[in-house]
Amino acid sequence: MSKSSRSPTNAIGPPPKAALAASSATKDEVHRRRNPFNDMLRHRTLDAGDNGRGAASHASASEPRLEDEPPVPNEEEEEVTQADRFAELEKALQLAKEEQSALREELQKTRHVQETDRDTAKDMHYQMSETHPDGRRPPSRDMPLRQSFERNEDDIIRQNFALRYRIAQLQEQLAATEAMYRDHLPPEASHGEAELNEMRSRLHASEKESQSRLQQLLSLKSSISSLTRVDTQTTDSELTESFSQLANRIREWVITNFRRSKWDISALPPETVKVLQTIVAGYERVGGADRLALYQAIVSNTLMEVLQEPVIVGLPKTGALAAVRTFAGSIQDAGADYRGWRRATIRALDHSETKRVIEQERDALIHRIAGEIGHLLFTLTSVSLAAGAQSALIGIIKSAVDLQRTVALQKARYQLLFFHNQKASASNFEDLRMESVNDLDCTIDEDGDTIVEKKLLFCVFPCVEKFGDEWGEHTETSNILLKARVCCSMG
Repeated sequence: MSKSSRSPTNAIGPPPKAALAASSATKDEVHRRRNPFNDMLRHRTLDAGDNGRGAASHASASEPRLEDEPPVPNEEEEEVTQADRFAELEKALQLAKEEQSALREELQKTRHVQETDRDTAKDMHYQMSETHPDGRRPPSRDMPLRQSFERNEDDIIRQNFALRYRIAQLQEQLAATEAMYRDHLPPEASHGEAELNEMRSRLHASEKESQSRLQQLLSLKSSISSLTRVDTQTTDSELTESFSQLANRIREWVITNFRRSKWDISALPPETVKVLQTIVAGYERVGGADRLALYQAIVSNTLMEVLQEPVIVGLPKTGALAAVRTFAGSIQDAGADYRGWRRATIRALDHSETKRVIEQERDALIHRIAGEIGHLLFTLTSVSLAAGAQSALIGIIKSAVDLQRTVALQKARYQLLFFHNQKASASNFEDLRMESVNDLDCTIDEDGDTIVEKKLLFCVFPCVEKFGDEWGEHTETSNILLKARVCCSMG
């Protein structure tokens, strides 16, 4: 019985200190903003306190009656109610702490902004005091910063101009001081300075004269070099290109004028037969597809008279100059000395009075060769050359004349090989010196052995071979600059 009478009294204890502190706190002690949640919590705490006190008084008043009516205890409900209260109080305390932390941070930010504004104002005040030392009133804080900056810029510009003016004054003062110093120098010092200035002027004049003499010397050397220099040496690539262009011009000329002509060898004159037999002994076996190549061979074979001239084209065969040709034939085996003599002879003939005679003989030779080529082709095709074709042929011959002169002026030795097939059958084909113009392939069996080989039928354009280097030395070595263009047949 005693145990049941003490349990209600012990189960209901005093409220927590946080609740009492919250209920007894005044507005002056806690500086925070009003929150409806805090008011609600405060009312609930007060109600809980009143209920506790009422329960205690009710227990004391009814204590004498416990002997008659013992109450039914409910400990589980009381424990749940007390736990809920503690949870609510802890939650309220946590919310209060968070709110306090947020207010503290906001207060710190506000203080920081105020300090920054205060420092900025101090700096502006200090700058204005430095910029306006004469006591002028600085711009007020209400004035826009841009306007104050513009004023500062104007002041800086004024100070810059003032400094420049001061520098100019100092320079003038320095010049005046130097002039006064010169005036007070003794006569000996003035005389020495005058001599120094005179020596400087003489040195300057000497330098100008030296530069002028140097320019005259360089100009004289350039003139002598241009007068004595003979640019006669040509590279291998240039010579190869020149011969290749000549062969192409002959080919185009023949195709343009004789591609529609008919082959007729039934009644050839003896001179035509002789030329054809010189090119290929069995000219009767030449097919229709190779006749244009044969016409090219006739032109090239006739031009060999020009390309193989020992000295210069146009040298007379009679008279005093005929001895030059005879002498050249007798010393051709002298090697580099012969080529040096030939170069000197050609230059001497170009500057002598016999130049006009040589030019006349050269023009006559060109027209004679052009007429001979036209006659040979007419006997084969019955085609007469028009004026344009005749003019083009003369241009080809003149190019051959210029090419012969270029080769004759070189220090190296060059050889032109026009292969003459004097056999009744085709000759052997040399891959090193020949290239086919009619594109015939060798026949090869299954084992890779050649069954039918290409054979030389006739030569279309000569081979160009070089002996030695550009200085005429090491003539034991040779180099094929341009392979001969030949027409082939199958053996």
